[in-house]
Amino acid sequence: MESVRLGPDDAARFVAMRQTALAQEAASFRTSAADDAKVPLAAWAQRLEQEHVYAVQHDGEWLAIGGLSRDARAKLDHKGLIWGMYVSPGARGTGAADQLLEALVASGVALGLRQLQLTLMADNVRARRLYERHGFELYGTEPDSVCRDGIFADEALMWKRL
Repeated sequence: MESVRLGPDDAARFVAMRQTALAQEAASFRTSAADDAKVPLAAWAQRLEQEHVYAVQHDGEWLAIGGLSRDARAKLDHKGLIWGMYVSPGARGTGAADQLLEALVASGVALGLRQLQLTLMADNVRARRLYERHGFELYGTEPDSVCRDGIFADEALMWKRL
């Protein structure tokens, strides 16, 4: 397995995997597949060019994807946000998630960030354990943050000092 940084030319493939993630794992994301589908491919290409987005691959097959955004505001540019983490079902338990998170954290360090933040659905125990293994700590819970099919769910807020 290897981590590769994605660029604008990867946009179509990235969006396809993201749509699969949002459709198959809808309860794990705050964004719906329908809402995400409204984002033009050109916007994703630009985002892949500007942000640090990675795939973990094996023999050319993408096993996992995730991104890191830096807050551009002057008083907040010491922070990064990890977003869109997804590991395909067949790659779970292989270390792909660990490798992806390590690449994202390394990017944060290379950018000179002071801290990383992320959110996850509070009931996603497996993801929370992953983040805790990598030094992320829970700093809060947002009650009723996301409405999933008419049922409100909490979102966990985590951070890591770099």
